[in-house]
Amino acid sequence: MAQFEDMYLYVKPGCPFCMKVDRFLEQEGIEMEHRSVLEGTNADDLRALGGKVQSPCLVVDGKAMYESDDIIAYLRTLL
Repeated sequence: MAQFEDMYLYVKPGCPFCMKVDRFLEQEGIEMEHRSVLEGTNADDLRALGGKVQSPCLVVDGKAMYESDDIIAYLRTLL
């Protein structure tokens, strides 16, 4: 089983692309920390990390990965 503890996902409530990634996570039984860009300093943290506030954004080893299809394709390689 792949390790998902060292990854987390920036999301925006109501975002259809975030929901697409969430559906994939649910289908595959993957649990992963979510950080809402609408809470606290998460938007600023994401901007500092990836240069923009866009969700979903998967953070892997301190690097930002945007685009729901790219995120899903990457996660599939870990299964």
